[in-house]
Amino acid sequence: MNPIFPPSFSQPVPPPQCKSVQLAHQLMDSTTMATQFSRRFEQLLRSEKFYDCVFHIAGGAQLKCHKLILSTASPVFEAMFYGPLREQQQEIEILDISAEIFQMLLNYIYTGTIDFELLSLEEAIELYYCAEKYLVADLSQSCLLAIARKLRYTNILPALELCVCMELRDLLEVCMSFFTRCCLNNPQYMTSHKRHYVHVSKECIKAIIAANKGEKTSKQLLWFVYEWCQQECHELGLQQEDCALIISDLQLPTAGDVECDDKALKAQHEQCNSIERSYFKACRPFTIDQDNYTWTVYVKCNRFIALRGLIICSRLTPNLSPPLAHYALNAQPSEYSENLHIEILAPARNANDDQQQQQHAVDGSDGESEESDQEANAETVIWQHKVTKQPTRYNCDMNIEWGDGLMITPDIEYKIRLIWRTDAFGSEYPCSLQSFLVDGIRFRDVPLQAGSLVKGLKFTNLVE
Repeated sequence: MNPIFPPSFSQPVPPPQCKSVQLAHQLMDSTTMATQFSRRFEQLLRSEKFYDCVFHIAGGAQLKCHKLILSTASPVFEAMFYGPLREQQQEIEILDISAEIFQMLLNYIYTGTIDFELLSLEEAIELYYCAEKYLVADLSQSCLLAIARKLRYTNILPALELCVCMELRDLLEVCMSFFTRCCLNNPQYMTSHKRHYVHVSKECIKAIIAANKGEKTSKQLLWFVYEWCQQECHELGLQQEDCALIISDLQLPTAGDVECDDKALKAQHEQCNSIERSYFKACRPFTIDQDNYTWTVYVKCNRFIALRGLIICSRLTPNLSPPLAHYALNAQPSEYSENLHIEILAPARNANDDQQQQQHAVDGSDGESEESDQEANAETVIWQHKVTKQPTRYNCDMNIEWGDGLMITPDIEYKIRLIWRTDAFGSEYPCSLQSFLVDGIRFRDVPLQAGSLVKGLKFTNLVE
């Protein structure tokens, strides 16, 4: 007897997949479809097929686009092309944005992606201005995050100047927060600013003063403003005695509003983060003796953080001699008192490097130039912390914390040195090969073959 249904329909139905697998397949399908649509629109933009509007950019560039696609991404373009006051002509002139940045805006509208790593800070700011002008909100937020990651000592003042001149309020808030938290209250930045001075406009200085009016004014802010006033007098051809006229126009706070002590990092109560490196392989323990009583590890970060502590391995349980081990089996110690000295070093920067180089060029002295090179490559202790009689369990992680955060500048390799006293001679600390990159923080162990006993850091992000 022939079956009613074909054989293919008479086969047993496989059990339905679990919901997580189905959701994963749906997500993959949606991602693939979005990528395909992105490629189609990118090809449409590049081929310039079926275009119905042309943008003439300052400099002679012409960009051909499609009104409907632009209008779906920007209410400004929608009003320009389909509103009651829409453009009657198909050709639009753009005078305040460069061709490269406007092309980036079009690429984002058509494809939804942009690689901020390839952009400089100035290009990212101009792209943010472009996104704000045409009200592309998602691009504006992406630009703000990218700009915050690109801010450094060397470019923060030009960034503030652009924000003030272009009246970019949200971006000004981001840059001002970075300047206040990472620069204004940091002696390292003040030293760098002295050597590489950048002059800004009076409006920019007023914006900096206005942003810090709500709190006690630090000595660094006053020094920064007075330094600017002296340079402004030089730019205007005024005498130093006329500096008071410029200062009075800035409306600086009175002397009673000045905070004498720097408490920027102390006053921060943000949540302290901690990272730990991944364990790979055990190495020979580190034994402390008269020849080996220091341990060194180098740390480099990709953002500004306030370093607040270390996570290191505690000592191994001491091995007792066989006669003592038989009687002290039940009295094996579980804790010990840790005594440790921690130093953090940074590359030394000589404030008179340029003057010395000029002097050596005139004198023609090779010996002195070699000495100056050695000084330039030297390291300076910028932080010290003592651990005294800290109760610590054997064979565990030891958390070392300090109250005041040490500001770590991105792209600078800091040297962390652990130093033990003579009472620790004979103690052993476990070492292991560990991952060298965690959450944007890079570790470099010396020597690499010996592994490391530094497992992680405790810190506070100063710039998200």
